Amino acid sequence: MADQPAQRQWGKHFSETEAIAFDLCAHIFRRGKTEGRYAIEVEELPRAMGLNPPDLQRALELAADRDWIEYVGLLLALRAAGIYAAKTALDLPR
Repeated sequence: MADQPAQRQWGKHFSETEAIAFDLCAHIFRRGKTEGRYAIEVEELPRAMGLNPPDLQRALELAADRDWIEYVGLLLALRAAGIYAAKTALDLPR
């Protein structure tokens, strides 16, 4: 049992969450800078993304785990890796 590789628990769900996380970064990037950063107010996220809370929460957790985003006061801001993810999603030069 210990010699067997761990299976990914999320399967298809993981790829959907990853796609949402990329979309989240792209959305924040397209909005432009707020207070000198690519950011969005946390309260605006559900309406801006048009997602149900569980899907949005999973995407936020994945993006945070990958260091794509960080919370700065009441803002959710892209980190350097999040800007890269956004540019990848938008097919922009990196």
